[in-house]
Amino acid sequence: MKPRMSPYISTTIRLWAASIVEWLFFIPAWLVLQTYFESGNPVIPWMYTLPLLSLAGVLLRHYCNRRWKQFPVSLLAGAAAGMLTAGWSLYAIPLIAANCTAVFMGLTISSRSNRFRLFLTGLGLYLAAAIAFQRIPLLEPHLGFITWTGSLCLVLMLLDTNTSYLRYSSYAGETARLPAGIQRLNRMYVIGFIAAAAALAAGGAKIIAALFVGVLGAILKFFSLLSGLFTQEEVSPAPAPQAGIQEMLASEVKEPGILALIFDILLYVIGGAAGIAILYFLLRWLYRNSGGLFRRAVDKLLAMLRRETLTETSPYRDEEQSIFTWEKTIQDFRNYWKDRIPGKRRDRWESMNGERERARWLYRQWLNARRTEGYEAKGYLTPRETGKDVAQWSGSRAKQRKGSIGAGAESEELLRLYNQARYGGEEPGSGEIIQLKDKMKF
Repeated sequence: MKPRMSPYISTTIRLWAASIVEWLFFIPAWLVLQTYFESGNPVIPWMYTLPLLSLAGVLLRHYCNRRWKQFPVSLLAGAAAGMLTAGWSLYAIPLIAANCTAVFMGLTISSRSNRFRLFLTGLGLYLAAAIAFQRIPLLEPHLGFITWTGSLCLVLMLLDTNTSYLRYSSYAGETARLPAGIQRLNRMYVIGFIAAAAALAAGGAKIIAALFVGVLGAILKFFSLLSGLFTQEEVSPAPAPQAGIQEMLASEVKEPGILALIFDILLYVIGGAAGIAILYFLLRWLYRNSGGLFRRAVDKLLAMLRRETLTETSPYRDEEQSIFTWEKTIQDFRNYWKDRIPGKRRDRWESMNGERERARWLYRQWLNARRTEGYEAKGYLTPRETGKDVAQWSGSRAKQRKGSIGAGAESEELLRLYNQARYGGEEPGSGEIIQLKDKMKF
C-alpha cells in the first residue's frame, strides 16, 4: 500500500505553499528593501529568508491562534531573524519589520480563504515597479526578474480564481476534492489559454500579422493580374509638371480651416454610426436566422455578461435564467427613454402586453397595497411564501376590513395566476385576469 501522509504535514505543506505564493506577489517590495537596506554580501540574499520565516509561522499556527499571541511571537521571531541577517542598526529596522510581517502572514495564512484582493494589490505593485524600476539605476538590473515573476503571479492568480470558481460551482468546500473529470477538463482549457497567451507574447502575434499581410497581398496581386487581362490600353505617363508650377502650387497650399475640420469630424462620426448600424442589423439577422453554433455562442456570451456573483448568505433569487430576445431588448430600450420623459407612467394596466404581464402587474399592485397598509415585504421569500406571510400578518392584526383587496381567496387566486404567468407554460386566460382585477378593485 502507498503510505499516506499525515493530515498535519499535508496541511502544513499546503499552507506553506500558499505563503510562498503570497511572498511572490510582493517581490518588488522585497527587492527595494534588499537593495537599499541590506549590508554586506550574505550567503543567502535577505528576501529568500522570508519564506522560511513564513514556514515558522505556519508551524506555530496551532499554538498562536489568538492575536495577542501572534503579535508578540511575530515581533520576537522577526527581531531575532533581523539580528542574525542584518544586525542591529538603523538600516535594519525596515528589514526587521518585513521579517515580522512574514511571520505574521504565516501565522494567519489558514484564516485567509479569499486572497483575491491580496493578489490585485500584488499585481498593482508589479505594475508600479515595472514603471519605476526602469527609471532608477539601482533597481534597473532587477527589471527582467520582476517581469518573469510578474508573469508567474498572473498565471497563479488565474489558476487560483479558476479553482475557487470551480469549488463555488460544484458546492465543494475549501479542502474537499473536486470531481476529477471537471478538474481535468477545466485545467486543459486554462493551460491552453496560458499557452496561447505565452505564444502571442513570444512573437506569435507578429507571425500571425505577417501571415495575414502575406495572404492579403497575394489576394490583391491576384486581382490586379486578373484586371490586367481585361485592360489592353496602355496609359501614357503624364508629363511632369514644370518647376515653376510646382513652386506656385506649393505656395498656394494652406492649412485647412475650422469649417473643414468640423466637416471632417462629422464625416467620421456619420461613417462610424453607419458602420455600427450595419454591424448591428447584420448581427441581428444572423441571430434570428442562423441557428446552431452562432446563436448558442451569443446566448452564452449574454448569459456570462449577466451573471452575478452571490455570497452564501444572499437572499432567495428567482428567475436565475432569462430568455433573451432582440424584441424585448429594443422594447426595454424604448421604455428606458419613455421613463425619462416627465408626465409618463410605464407601470399602467393599459401598457401591459399580454396576460402574463397583466398577472404580474396585479401581483405588484397587490404587494404595494400591502406595503401601504404596513406590511414589510421580505425579499428573500418566494411569491408563495410571501402570500403565506401576508396571511399571517393579516391574521395578527386587530382589525380586518371585509372585502378588502387582501382577502384570502383572492390572494390565493392571484398567486396561482402569477405563478402560472411567470413559471408556467400556459398563458392565463384573459377572463380570469379581468375578473380578478375587478374583484380586487385595482
